[in-house]
Amino acid sequence: MGKGLAYTLMIGVVAALVIGLVGGYIIGYYMKRGQEIDIRSVCPGYGILSKIKSRGALVVGTSADWPPYEYITPTGEFAGIDIEIAKRVAKYLNVSLQIKDMKFAALFEAVKRGDVDIAIADIAMKPERLQVVDFSIPYRCEEGKAIIIKKGFEYSGYESLYGKRIGVQLGTTEEDLAKQFFGGKSEIVAFDRVYPEMTLALKTGKIDAMITAPDVAKIIVSKEKDLQIVDYLPFFSCSVIVMPHCAYDLKVEVSKVIWSMLQSGELDKIKEQEIRKWMELAGAS
Repeated sequence: MGKGLAYTLMIGVVAALVIGLVGGYIIGYYMKRGQEIDIRSVCPGYGILSKIKSRGALVVGTSADWPPYEYITPTGEFAGIDIEIAKRVAKYLNVSLQIKDMKFAALFEAVKRGDVDIAIADIAMKPERLQVVDFSIPYRCEEGKAIIIKKGFEYSGYESLYGKRIGVQLGTTEEDLAKQFFGGKSEIVAFDRVYPEMTLALKTGKIDAMITAPDVAKIIVSKEKDLQIVDYLPFFSCSVIVMPHCAYDLKVEVSKVIWSMLQSGELDKIKEQEIRKWMELAGAS
């Protein structure tokens, strides 16, 4: 596990403790003053772990349109890296798993209202989201977006791509970064899918480079031997599991699962297996 991720995890744990202390203080303050309050109106996640175990099921919200993290297979099953993580959380809690698919933007209110217990959908750890929901420790961090070229292309830095055609996936952070670094200097070509469409375009010379997530890039170049990663665009983001405020007991249990998977290397294996499975499905469609 890299120093950057370890540091971020440490910050996440400290933040969790601070938020827990603040939440406890607020509840204690009102109780001390003798005021009757509906605890769940202040802390919607209060007692949620007991509720999950009594129900016998963990209800997980996701937005299954973001392969390889979450998607629906041709046979109608939920699949992806995040889905595998959710399965392991449910197994650890000794309950079944129920998945609710919805638009990404709807996930946060769904968690807040209690429509789902947690949400997992490659959700970035953004401070403003803490106003609505709470976070687990991060399970994935990116420290850059990978630039892939075809072997034989002379690359000496970003300037090598000026005047060239650069492929990105439509509507992604990679597209935003490409415009930031190469807008007005190169032609940005957007594709619906990274694999196989954009990858094939690079292999056949229709584009000169492509930008994608590092986890995906590593699997692509291991499969396509004529391609290579030559550089990274600076970018930092961590993904977390989202849960309601004051779900302290659930937060601890979910974070235990994530920490165990990170320490054992299980999460890295899941990433590779799920990315390869997605590529096989994408190539067959």
